[in-house]
Amino acid sequence: MICRPAKWLWGLPALIFVTAFALYGTNRQIERDLAEQAAAALQDAELQWAIARFEGRDAILEGLSFSGKERDAALRIVGDIWGVRKVVDNSDLIATPETYSWFARKDENRIKIRGHVPTKSDRQAIIGFIKAAMPDLEVDDKMIFAGGSPAREQWLGSVSFALVQLGQLKKGAVQLSGPNLSVQGEAKSSEAYRIITSPVGQLPKGVKLNVKNVAPPVVEPFVWRAKFTGSLLSFSGFVPSEKTREQILQRAKTLFPDTKVEDGMEIASGAPEDWLWAVSASMIELHRLESGRIKIDDTELELSGIAADERTIKDVTQSIQYSLPNAYSVREKLTARIDKAADKPTTN
Repeated sequence: MICRPAKWLWGLPALIFVTAFALYGTNRQIERDLAEQAAAALQDAELQWAIARFEGRDAILEGLSFSGKERDAALRIVGDIWGVRKVVDNSDLIATPETYSWFARKDENRIKIRGHVPTKSDRQAIIGFIKAAMPDLEVDDKMIFAGGSPAREQWLGSVSFALVQLGQLKKGAVQLSGPNLSVQGEAKSSEAYRIITSPVGQLPKGVKLNVKNVAPPVVEPFVWRAKFTGSLLSFSGFVPSEKTREQILQRAKTLFPDTKVEDGMEIASGAPEDWLWAVSASMIELHRLESGRIKIDDTELELSGIAADERTIKDVTQSIQYSLPNAYSVREKLTARIDKAADKPTTN
């Protein structure tokens, strides 16, 4: 038998390839096993913001932590896993829990969720709440795990409250940064605007609410009404702001000091220019009547009622024509009071 060592070299590349492939497969399996153990251990410790990836038996810790204590705990947990050689810290440490932020934006058919979330179960709770409260919206979730949130119940309560506020918007956004919650957008109705701007008894403890950038709903036509019976003055329809409502009520107290006032006005956007001027001018004429009504439908004003006599009708008609803004038109439906006593025939 003739030995030819030179020919052995022909099979050497194949042998090297098979050996390298086997070693590569073994390393990949080790990395997968260690990554699964690390993920389970971090989840048990509620440190799901931390992600451990592996290069061989070396762990690389990534993620966002709001405290050095949580970061050190994650490093220790991963380092204690059997088979891990060393842990490289590539996590980011953010300054304070006050900056823990969460954000959601709603448009016509979708809600985007961004920012930080402490754990997987918290993420599922948030998405579950959205699907239950706003089932018609597509959920675009890109929240990232991050430690350092406020106390879990407090934080989830704040997020739930923020989502309730978001549900009252036609479109808009809510942002929770530490204890500060801001709401901006357009309310979907006057009632929704009231709920957002006056959350009496609903605000979670410690939350500071800012709703300055919430606009009332836009209504068309913009209708406002006043009814005076002699003993009662009632208002209904829409006003453009809470400040305007107070101005109208104050004007009513001045013009009708002995009359009971009922307020049924709702806040909405869409009032024409010089709207408050038209309201004030028409209220002045209403107080000269014994009873009457005002209806302002966009820029069309209707004044109806009963006056003491024909002279008063003439004065009211001329005054309302001259005092209204130029863009407004007016219709009067005024009648003089009939003095029944004067109509009775005299007897001798």
